[in-house]
Amino acid sequence: MSIIILIVLLSQIWFLSYFYPTQVVRRIDYVLSHCPEKEYPKLYPISVERIKTIKICYQYANYLFIILGLMMISYFTLIVPDYNDHLNILDDLPLLFGLAQMLPLFLLEILSCKHLKLMREQHHQNNRKAELQPRRLFNYVSPVSVAVAVFTYIVFIGFELYLSGLTLTTDVAIKIATVTGVNILFIILVMANLYGKKRDPYQTNAQRHKQTQFVIHSMVFVSIFMTLYIIAHSWVNAYQFNLAEIIINSLYFQVIALFSIGTLLGRFKIEDINFDVYRAEKTSAS
Repeated sequence: MSIIILIVLLSQIWFLSYFYPTQVVRRIDYVLSHCPEKEYPKLYPISVERIKTIKICYQYANYLFIILGLMMISYFTLIVPDYNDHLNILDDLPLLFGLAQMLPLFLLEILSCKHLKLMREQHHQNNRKAELQPRRLFNYVSPVSVAVAVFTYIVFIGFELYLSGLTLTTDVAIKIATVTGVNILFIILVMANLYGKKRDPYQTNAQRHKQTQFVIHSMVFVSIFMTLYIIAHSWVNAYQFNLAEIIINSLYFQVIALFSIGTLLGRFKIEDINFDVYRAEKTSAS
């Protein structure tokens, strides 16, 4: 197997199934050790034992994908006589494996949403504080960034039609519909973050502003990068650059992970989060 392809695939396994999951587990361990349930009951709508079980399942799921990834690379490197004979399988394998690698994080995010929902149900605050500053899109993201995303989308449609000889084939229609659908989903998520209720009922307005800004920036970037990826993917397919397609498919998930979970972990350092809002309320002695 080509050294470049080997390095890129090993990098995908390391980043998506070891490095970032390890950082996530460290954050969970930090909260469990520094914010005990007795002192910070608002953080624990479910038992600590259940949280630890979820953490362990997340760890082992990622360990499994590390083993499967190394087995896959070993097979095509040491057992298959010539991996060039299997390029029709190899070119899409990093993409499919990347989707599988993201599954533990996706399930963890679903459980996190359920965790926050339970926190909201247990939260009883009669005097709610509203934000005085209107929540507008361009308070969180530059108009230039949004314009670049729209321009990239238009270029994508033009490029796909150009490759198909200005004919709306089924393949082109599916690609355009898919990218359009994903962008619509991003718009819905942005609107939910701008105008929806706080996911964390104890979150301060300043922290919510920072989180909303991160989410919108991430959505705009992912929209641009996803569109550029589809353009590059169509280009290598049109000219049958199979080796380049393997690298592009692998780097796609690595870049997405870098500017989503990677940026999140870097921008919202666990040591900087104010956990005092989750402390038990002091009761005055009668």
